[in-house]
Amino acid sequence: MAATCYQPPRKTVLWAFMLGLCSLLLVNFSVWHKEQLWRNGEPIILALAPKDPRSLMQGDYMALDYVVARELRQALQHDGNWQPNLQGWLLLTLQPQGPALYRGYRFSNADTDMTGQQRLLPFKVRNNRVLIASNAWFFEEGQAAHFDAARYGEFRLANDGELLLVGLLDENLQPL
Repeated sequence: MAATCYQPPRKTVLWAFMLGLCSLLLVNFSVWHKEQLWRNGEPIILALAPKDPRSLMQGDYMALDYVVARELRQALQHDGNWQPNLQGWLLLTLQPQGPALYRGYRFSNADTDMTGQQRLLPFKVRNNRVLIASNAWFFEEGQAAHFDAARYGEFRLANDGELLLVGLLDENLQPL
């Protein structure tokens, strides 16, 4: 007596194929979108805030914090707006050379009373921390000493406010 193999119904195979194809399309679109932001986004530089050196390097990533995030936290607390679950817009002024400067915050990006060099970046408050874009930089194992010289984060800003960390810079604004 010959053993027979289970043959799933054709409909099941077709649905599995379609779901797999849709998943691949979504992933590829996301990658394409990030590449477009990397190439065409507006450059923004943010100064990194000092961290406790005992916890700065943990394995193959560097925990990041930003000077403007700390300034925002202080302003929110001073104004009585600090909440554990909050989001809004950080107002920055771009400089021709050097990091962007903190100018304030808003809870809506509909305001239009900004100068030509001011930009709004989205922020969130989660777990008692102000989060702006990425809070970590991942690198190849054994490269911690190389990235220890990081003083600035280089970002690309999309028109809709999406922010992408594209690199770290040293004290002379040179890529690491």
